[in-house]
Amino acid sequence: MRSILAFLLLPTLGFSQQDYSTRELKDGKFKMDSSYIYTLPFEEKKKVFLVQGYESKLFSHKGEKALDFKVRSGTKVCAARGGIVSAVRNDSDKGGLKPENLSDGNYISIQHEDGSVAWYWHFQKNGVLVNAGDPVAKGQLIGLSGNTGYSAFPHLHFEVQGPDGAGNFGQLPTRFYTQQGVIYLRPGKFYRPIHP
Repeated sequence: MRSILAFLLLPTLGFSQQDYSTRELKDGKFKMDSSYIYTLPFEEKKKVFLVQGYESKLFSHKGEKALDFKVRSGTKVCAARGGIVSAVRNDSDKGGLKPENLSDGNYISIQHEDGSVAWYWHFQKNGVLVNAGDPVAKGQLIGLSGNTGYSAFPHLHFEVQGPDGAGNFGQLPTRFYTQQGVIYLRPGKFYRPIHP
């Protein structure tokens, strides 16, 4: 239990972005970036804590460009970008840290007009509020957070996959509108979304 508590309270140090080294990001040496700017996947002005960021070595994001937001079960999750719902799962009530739990998570995937896909994971049972084929708008309520799948505590796992600058399909870093401005999120901090 102590190790889980420490995990929740300690910020992670690893952070990376496509085409930039971890050192460049830590030093704040961002180059011109014209990628899409996402809305945090929560109601406007809701305070959320980012537990785990890109390339975190603390728990489960080693080699991944994904974000984990610590939120209570039942927290309203909104679309970070508009698109078409491409897949959902809504029937699981299982969660934990065993290998078999990897396939137990409830999720939503939303395909965007540029071909990228956002994945939202760990919804509570019957907490997915959209269906495959539904169009969704940025900021629209899509589900209720939970603790299903490979999960030690209630949280929302968010990632975007799509083609990088070289045309390879994989996980992409994302910038967000926040009350602190347009930024790449850092773990161990609280953020409040804005919906421009």
